[in-house]
Amino acid sequence: MRNIQEELKEKDEEIQKLKELLELYERVSKLGEVELLTAEQTLNAHETTANLARNELIEMRDRFKGLGQINSERKNAILEIVNDKEAPLPSLANKFEEMGKKDDYFYSDFFRIIANLDLPESEARSLWKEIYAHAEGLSKQLGRSMNFVVALLDYIYLKNRLIENPKIVDIYSFEEIILNAVIDEGTGIYNRRYFNLVLNKEITRSKRYKRSFCLFLFDLDNFKKINDTKGHSFGDDILKLVAGTLMYAFRTEDISCRVGGEEFAVILPETSKENAKVAIERFRTYLRNSSKNDFGIEVTVSGGVAEYPTDADESNRLYSLTDAKLYEAKAAGKDRITYT
Repeated sequence: MRNIQEELKEKDEEIQKLKELLELYERVSKLGEVELLTAEQTLNAHETTANLARNELIEMRDRFKGLGQINSERKNAILEIVNDKEAPLPSLANKFEEMGKKDDYFYSDFFRIIANLDLPESEARSLWKEIYAHAEGLSKQLGRSMNFVVALLDYIYLKNRLIENPKIVDIYSFEEIILNAVIDEGTGIYNRRYFNLVLNKEITRSKRYKRSFCLFLFDLDNFKKINDTKGHSFGDDILKLVAGTLMYAFRTEDISCRVGGEEFAVILPETSKENAKVAIERFRTYLRNSSKNDFGIEVTVSGGVAEYPTDADESNRLYSLTDAKLYEAKAAGKDRITYT
């Protein structure tokens, strides 16, 4: 993978080429004034795009450098808290209070690591309190302790859109995730590249420990019609809603990915088909209700489910079986899930 400096140099060269093209067009006297103006506007638009891309690369480089400056001991302590899925909220609050007293920048570092948010310490502390209160509210509604990362996702997606595409992931090596570009920019969840990697990884892990897991593939019903009638911007918002609902409906250990235009996949570790069905139906219910309440349409999905190793013990075979069940659901009338 090319480094940031090479990317920046390439963008600078692109901008220079665009400037030279603009000068060339200005010397073409045979063109009429209207045609020349149109050409200039087009080139200016391309130059603006190139500048935006360059600025994004610079911002990513600066953020990555800042992340690397975080004390490794503090980083490991934060990741340990994040990955402790059993800790009740009061216990989590105590840990945060203790670490906040020891380190003047603990809260800002926490949000930089887990959500790629760059906040002053005072704002980070306030945000922590807001999300913790949100987690308590969700826990009361559900009748069980809500995992903090799930509450954080729900808060960012549904309550307070802090950033357009939050890069919140199950982090063990945040730097590797950035460098390997495994986040889908349109939705903020994992992309097809990461799905391929983690599916093979889950098969290896499950084989070693003699465990099973389920693969759930689905796509949105009539999504082309939504785009055609409502517009692509509306369609993009629906995709983000689907991603947020996936994060909310499934467990933190379940891995949700966007694997195509309107196609998604969820890997459910150590889950039987019976338990997968419960989680999937919960997701479908949340999605129908949320889309109807927020966008005035009821979004449904067609999907398929297969189980490792009962149905297949190899990744390509498992995917093919699940994909076949997805198309079987669509052929049967959509808005349903079929199981192997």
